[in-house]
Amino acid sequence: MPNMQPVADDESMPGIDRLLALTDGVVAIALTLLVLQLQIPHLDNVHEDSARALWHALDPDGSELTSYLVAFVVIAQFWLVHHRILRVMRGHSEGLAWRNFAFLLTLTLMPFTSDLMGRYSDNPLAVTFFGINLAALSLSTQWIRIYAAHHNLIADERRSRFEEHVGRVRAVLTIVIVAISLVLAWTDTSLARYSWLLFLVAPYIGGRIAARMEAGEAASVSAGV
Repeated sequence: MPNMQPVADDESMPGIDRLLALTDGVVAIALTLLVLQLQIPHLDNVHEDSARALWHALDPDGSELTSYLVAFVVIAQFWLVHHRILRVMRGHSEGLAWRNFAFLLTLTLMPFTSDLMGRYSDNPLAVTFFGINLAALSLSTQWIRIYAAHHNLIADERRSRFEEHVGRVRAVLTIVIVAISLVLAWTDTSLARYSWLLFLVAPYIGGRIAARMEAGEAASVSAGV
């Protein structure tokens, strides 16, 4: 008889809660570190009561504030995506844990690349580093989902299919936004920085496209029946 490998049941698999708790803690630290890039301006004693002097010292062009807000929104969005992926799993394995560490590695680099872009907003290499960081964060998120799908770690297959559609669409949108910003980084750095604001509408667009994909598949199945 062939040597059959027993399939681990839910009780024999480590729970997913510990992995989520670790990720939540790292995300909280990363969000805290982000705000440290916003420096309190220094005013001399002559101008410390002058609103105009303080306004100019705050750097009204907002390069550091823009990079902080974009990085905050990006981390928040990927935290939501990460939770949507993991909450349909019935457990985790060591391989999944290492892929989650890859996700955390790219995420914890975000305060550095965001601060780099804020301090050197006119340098195309700083914008490029931030874009590469974003692309790596998106790819590591999808790596987790693909591993789980191929190692029998997903409990809710129907829900997972929808999340797969959402994940793929948002990954494509992320890569498109990053590609646009990298092209602009070497032509118009100011426009490249503001292209990151597309991430504010990317989740909505991705959800709509995924819903249409899901409806199209359901219609195809119904027509086949």
